[in-house]
Amino acid sequence: MRVLVLLALIGCKQTEEEAEYVGLIVDNSDREALLARIDTAPYDLMYAAMVETASEPIEIAEPGPWDHNLHGHNGDRAQSAAFLAWLHEDESYADTVREAFDALETDVLTTETSDVNIRMPHTTISYTNAWDLMELGGYWDEADRAEARDKILEVTDATFERFHDDDVYRNVWLKPAQNNHPIRTSAAVGYPALRFADHRDAEEWSDWAASELEYLWGPDGQYVQPDGGVSEGPFYYGFALSPSLAYFSAVDRLHPEGMAATRDCINRSDLDPWTGHGCVDGDAFTFANPIRDPLFHATVDWSIGIRLPDGSRPPLADSYFNPLNGAAILTGFGGEGHTHWDWANNVERPYTTHHGLDLSPYHFVYVAPDVEPVEPPWTTRILPDAGTATFRSDWSEDARYLLLVAESGSARKTLHDHADGTSFSLAAYGEYLLVDPGYYKPNSLNNAVTSSPESHNVLLIDGVGGPDKGLLTNFGDTDSSLENAIVGEHLAYAEAHIAYDEADIERSVWMVDGRYFIIADRIDGDAASRSYAFRVGGYAGYGVGGSFELSGAQFNVERDKAGIDVRVGTTAGAPTFVEPEFVENASPHVHKLALNREVNHHVVADATVQAAAPGFLTVLAPYKVNGTGDDAPLAVTALTGLPTGWTGWDVAGDRVLQRDPGSAETATLSDGTVIQTDAEAVFLGASAQLRVRGTHVTVDGSATLDQAGAVQLAE
Repeated sequence: MRVLVLLALIGCKQTEEEAEYVGLIVDNSDREALLARIDTAPYDLMYAAMVETASEPIEIAEPGPWDHNLHGHNGDRAQSAAFLAWLHEDESYADTVREAFDALETDVLTTETSDVNIRMPHTTISYTNAWDLMELGGYWDEADRAEARDKILEVTDATFERFHDDDVYRNVWLKPAQNNHPIRTSAAVGYPALRFADHRDAEEWSDWAASELEYLWGPDGQYVQPDGGVSEGPFYYGFALSPSLAYFSAVDRLHPEGMAATRDCINRSDLDPWTGHGCVDGDAFTFANPIRDPLFHATVDWSIGIRLPDGSRPPLADSYFNPLNGAAILTGFGGEGHTHWDWANNVERPYTTHHGLDLSPYHFVYVAPDVEPVEPPWTTRILPDAGTATFRSDWSEDARYLLLVAESGSARKTLHDHADGTSFSLAAYGEYLLVDPGYYKPNSLNNAVTSSPESHNVLLIDGVGGPDKGLLTNFGDTDSSLENAIVGEHLAYAEAHIAYDEADIERSVWMVDGRYFIIADRIDGDAASRSYAFRVGGYAGYGVGGSFELSGAQFNVERDKAGIDVRVGTTAGAPTFVEPEFVENASPHVHKLALNREVNHHVVADATVQAAAPGFLTVLAPYKVNGTGDDAPLAVTALTGLPTGWTGWDVAGDRVLQRDPGSAETATLSDGTVIQTDAEAVFLGASAQLRVRGTHVTVDGSATLDQAGAVQLAE
């Protein structure tokens, strides 16, 4: 059904036939309320973004292969112009839309971009929205209307033909991935099918899109973990999210009572971890729209939970520094105010709407004016299914932040994952200080150089940081796990466990008073002497600026606003920090963090000791450059007088100790303090105490933390 041009132009009463037309983003009844938003924050920013996009000139393709960049950008311009034409009833904007459709070419299969499938939402979704808004505004004459419709359908048909029907393309680009590739491709195909349901192939397109998107965003698709973590990391999660939001919101408008569909299982994989998917071709089902589903909303919370203090997402897995696009739209679908807060609070790119798809009109329409932007209701957040433990002091740009990674099962079995079990990265006082290296992949036929465990902040045994991942679905790598998490007012604690190279490694991390961090590594391994190294990459040196210093067991990194002292002790004596050989564009020094895809390098330091399964105890003490009081560099000194098999630190009066199994249970410190314990590690702080396993701790004869249990905390 369509809006009649004449009736729309002269404002006559709508017929019953007209009233049945439901727009994909808006209806004509929404116009008055949306016009009132133009000068109101943050809608004024979305409005300005659409005006700017609509004013960009439409590009005309040169003869040659189909250009997804050109047509995608024209699609963005057409979408914005069509929205403004509808909003203001302005014929001049409609002319821009017609110009964009005139420039749209449909010979998609001539493209030289083999993975053009993930580029298609910019064309099919944006042009479909442009067509729809022109229809609502009554701007089409019959010939232009039909020609524009046919162009969208031809582009969609070509995409479906290549990536659904063609076994080679589907089995290369979609089936092994089960990630943003089938999500973006099916959304690109399914969106036009929602609008042009009378097309001969629309039902087939719609069935496939509904089958893929319900499965992959649902509880059984292995893409989303039970606690909301997304298997391929925050960057490609955001890439998948934006077209999905467009599709889900349109389904919600067109099919509020549910959309009937038929299962299309052509892209289901029977390999681990997707075995037992249960898909049966031809089964009828009602599409379970995720847009109000708590599990779908939990993916946003996962992304917000791991965000860096500046608002960008960390370069976890194959990721770059990037904000999240689209989450604030969920406030219009039951989402909470921290999604809006996250959108607004980004140092470099607040109120972004463009990663993965231009969602400017969606934000303008769906961001709820009555949902107040508020900070998330948590700071430190530990998600065992996702394999992420985020230690955070607060939500300010100056927050002290550490991300610990320990993934298992489908959380690590993805083409975009890194072999980084037990790795960590750190930011503080407005600076990224200890590095996760991001996505550097110079060879498209191999894994990213940065995916190797040696590129990450892990424990090395004879130079090895665990098994590498394999190619495609030969995932290789090894599981790790998050265990024994405690989040208290003054102290937060979690353990990452992993086994490789004939050693079981237990990495304990705790944050003290939101000010500094401790890492304790316990190794249960070969009794023979081997080379062990605590590897840490600092965001300084080479091309990234800042400064660094290696001196004995101390490593310092300093940037403009903040620095960090890294102090490492072992139960086998003091280690020595050394830098591995630098090779340009090679692990472990290379990184690719920035959205401009600039390749750069950073310093890497290994605290090395030769021993039999030593324990490592590390203090990570960030500080503000020229800081005073609580923000000044912390006094960190080694505890002396400890027996063999012990190591310990005094951090501004707090004491932390670690002991090897079987070593003496009594330590008399140089200041005369007597500590008796059978625990693996003990923290004795001014505001909190912690015993890691064992049964007792006494200080100068006074018992503390003698409750039963593996990990005890007192505050």
